[in-house]
Amino acid sequence: METDKLALEGGGRVSRSRGRWMLLLMTLFFAAPLFLVMLMYRLDWHPAGTSRGELVTPARALRVPSGLTDNAARTVAETLFQDKWSMVYVADRCDESCMHRLHDMRQIHASLAKHIPRVQRVLLTAEQDVADLKARYPDLIVLNGPPLQRDELRHQFELAGNSAGSAQRIYFVDPLGNLMMSYARNVAAGDIRKDLNRLLAYAWAG
Repeated sequence: METDKLALEGGGRVSRSRGRWMLLLMTLFFAAPLFLVMLMYRLDWHPAGTSRGELVTPARALRVPSGLTDNAARTVAETLFQDKWSMVYVADRCDESCMHRLHDMRQIHASLAKHIPRVQRVLLTAEQDVADLKARYPDLIVLNGPPLQRDELRHQFELAGNSAGSAQRIYFVDPLGNLMMSYARNVAAGDIRKDLNRLLAYAWAG
């Protein structure tokens, strides 16, 4: 009986130890990608040393204003930038340059293969008549109202005092809702695609 009791106690200790190791491994599995992204921010590290983008340091937590709506007048969830990587373009008016960049964003997105579901494309604009634009890019999220909420979100994308509405930049937002990188209008779509592919490969989040 004593031997059986000792055996049961030993087995219990092994089970508890194994459970703790499993918990530790699961924690490391889910925390590692987030740690990597934060390390990139702190060290101003550009993926593979060849990034053409500009890191936003420190990363800027975005807040989706309550009452913000999309082009169909639907209220946008405050969790819009959570759980997925976002490519965002901001334009007061979606002119020829805007349309060119939206085309680039679609091509980048389409080239991501298995990572396509992990990314969403967002346009923040004051343009109200976007029927043709949505016909061309039906999966594009268009945020365009009301003015007060729209401008509140636009201000959060302004870097170094430049107006986001006319900067013609593409922005990356990570799955935690942090604005973390931007690309000037002269950066080629191919270079942006390479950076995004590296981020998706290194980070399991999103």
